[in-house]
Amino acid sequence: MANTAMPYQWLQELERRARQRARGLPRQEKIQHFWSGIAFRVGETQLLTPLSEIREILPCPTVLAKVPGAKAWVRGLANIRGTLLPVIDLQACLAGKPTAVENRSRMLVINQAGVNSGLLVDEVLGIKHFPEQSRDMETPCKEAWLSPFTKGSFGSAEEGTWTVFDVRTLAESELFLKAAL
Repeated sequence: MANTAMPYQWLQELERRARQRARGLPRQEKIQHFWSGIAFRVGETQLLTPLSEIREILPCPTVLAKVPGAKAWVRGLANIRGTLLPVIDLQACLAGKPTAVENRSRMLVINQAGVNSGLLVDEVLGIKHFPEQSRDMETPCKEAWLSPFTKGSFGSAEEGTWTVFDVRTLAESELFLKAAL
């Protein structure tokens, strides 16, 4: 009969030595939560909206069907994979200044409060991440035309100030819903 105690004791001794020399795992003392959003530009204003409020980002369609009897900020209807989607010029709707469609112009597809539409913006700048606690809810938005639709801002020395745009508030507003002349 072979002595099986010897390998077992050897393994126990190896474990004891390993525990003596082992360093503990680094501890994260404070868990930091991050806020993530889509960064975009309307005119010269840098805006963010939560990732959950945007369904899709598309290049601005070149062919739009006109909507008779609609306000000028309703650019038309786009056929997106078989679904008709109204394209709303966000800057024209809120500030009265039409957006010039260029190569960088994009359409943010939203589905908020039962409203499906595409918001025409000057440029989409990607996804930004900010520590939750760095959100400033006290400082009002500098642009009066945007302030009813904002919910705080994030800022940093290297990134500048980013205003949080609330798409849900826009989709529920009378201004946005009253598109007929």
